[in-house]
Amino acid sequence: MMETEIEPLDIPAELRADSLVALVHNSMQRNPDKEALRWKLPRTRRQTGGPPEEEPVAWTSTTYRQTWDWITQVAMGLKHLGIRDGDRVCIMSRTRPAWLAADIGSLSLGAVTCPIYPSVEPNQAAFVINNVEARLIFVENLQQAAKIAQVRAQCPTLEHVVVIDDRGRLPAGAISFDDIFDLATADAGEIREWSETWRGYGRDKVATIVHTSGTTANPKGVVLTHGNILHNFEGGVAAIDFNEDDLFLSFLPLSHMTERAAGQIVPLGRGCTIAYAEPAIERLAANMAEVRPTVMVAVPRLYERLYARVLSTVEAGPPLRQRVFGWALALGRAKYANHLAGLPNSAWLRLQLKVAERLVFHKIKARTGGRVRYFVSGGAPLSQEIGEFFYAMGMLILEGYGLTETAPLLTINRPGDFRFGTVGRPVAETRIRIDPGTGEILAKGPQVMKGYLNQPEETARVIDADGWFHTGDIGELDSEGRVLITDRLKNIIVLANGKNVAPAPMEIAILTSRYIAQALILGDNEPYTGVLIVPDFEQVGTWAAANGMAEMPPEQLVGEKVVQKLIEGEVKAKLDGFAIYERPRRVALLPRLLSEEEGELTPSLKIKTRVVVAKWEDKVAHLFGEDEKE
Repeated sequence: MMETEIEPLDIPAELRADSLVALVHNSMQRNPDKEALRWKLPRTRRQTGGPPEEEPVAWTSTTYRQTWDWITQVAMGLKHLGIRDGDRVCIMSRTRPAWLAADIGSLSLGAVTCPIYPSVEPNQAAFVINNVEARLIFVENLQQAAKIAQVRAQCPTLEHVVVIDDRGRLPAGAISFDDIFDLATADAGEIREWSETWRGYGRDKVATIVHTSGTTANPKGVVLTHGNILHNFEGGVAAIDFNEDDLFLSFLPLSHMTERAAGQIVPLGRGCTIAYAEPAIERLAANMAEVRPTVMVAVPRLYERLYARVLSTVEAGPPLRQRVFGWALALGRAKYANHLAGLPNSAWLRLQLKVAERLVFHKIKARTGGRVRYFVSGGAPLSQEIGEFFYAMGMLILEGYGLTETAPLLTINRPGDFRFGTVGRPVAETRIRIDPGTGEILAKGPQVMKGYLNQPEETARVIDADGWFHTGDIGELDSEGRVLITDRLKNIIVLANGKNVAPAPMEIAILTSRYIAQALILGDNEPYTGVLIVPDFEQVGTWAAANGMAEMPPEQLVGEKVVQKLIEGEVKAKLDGFAIYERPRRVALLPRLLSEEEGELTPSLKIKTRVVVAKWEDKVAHLFGEDEKE
């Protein structure tokens, strides 16, 4: 049974803490006047002295001292509402500064915060509220408050609904975020007592219950302690040289543990600045240029889109520009080859890279603000091709791996020790083992959850008697102890002839095509595999116009034979290195993006295979039609 060695934890004593509350407070004490949070939203009345609608929508910020004062006020307001040690507090909001204040303020009282994705339906929110027996929920706005109003009668433990952005008429029984501040009247003695209380919290204390975004109607509640999440911080800063000058741009949902740990706790604990992107994803590119971040946490889809846009721009240019771009990328590949071989770059290569920077790379980097040191990628595997592409430009993507049940970090590539196509070595104090029978990745370390809420049988199923957590992922270890993810155990396709096919590596390869936005390979119990493809309609539309086709809607575009041949050619080219029996025999095009709103994606943007197969029966039938089988 292959197993990695344990790396000891080595971080400065000043970065250690016994709770998440203490971690944030320590950063405030080290640098009280340093910028902590930056956002482009109207400030709340308590921060500005005026109603939100009178404030211009512009970048504004708070220092670490001001942020701590804000957390303190939230805590005192919640305390006067009756929130006590052990109570459950839900947060249903997109990523914004108030999420952080609600989270840390609740934790400081000993409460357990339970995030709910803001995109969920009312009945799904009710399930989480009832599963954790929440007494209070923070909701972002009146739209979210209306969801809770629909199901409040079904939630007997829910006493308070707090609306963060309260412009408009509040539903009956709801209060505004500003009302929390109005309740936050506390004398020095009460503040001192509160401070002494949270200073006594230990790493074993439960901090959060996060519900997995699976494909079933009733997800499991993952119980995580302060220590579980603190280990993510400690393992992260031990592996990557984050520093107090770093500026993180936060845009992924804080309801997901990747952003909550890597995009909130890591920068706060290290004393960095967090800038919050605007809510409209269309504004992300502009926000990157304005904020000029040094670190971003993102899912592979962001890098895939950037990669596709750059390639499209280059290929639309004159031949000379294409040759210069190809030359520049070749230099990047040479730099990466030197990295793998442990060799320094020659003086000639360094000179050429400087020329490539001025001619090619700086224009692309400017779209990200021009200062990115590290992109941190998680949530799904990243194509090696895309990793090499960004490295050529001097922007390193550090791919990591983990699950909600591990808070989430298990492994990560280091700046001086990375290999694209892997998710790196285990972080400090973490052991990874590959089961010889199934190839499943097993993990053991301080970040592994306490268990699933009220589900001891499910907990025992994934955490064995020896304490090993069974991830459900299949993988390998290379000679240096780096982990390679093959696929999810449950995603493995078993063909009718008994051969096993791992779809994920092929889907990752397919998504490097600029003409393809989403891909799902199917074939369980069939004689061959097939693939459902959602084209990138913007790119395909541009290609179609360049080839003399009239503008047409997506549903008509996917019916055009030339478009079908284009996508089929892309799939064939991208899968050239895979075994013949693995490659899809047929391609079916879908006329729109799969979406969370249609129930086809989880909140973390993973495709729900069963839902898609049921919803697109005609397309699946095309893949495995009798004429093709014959």
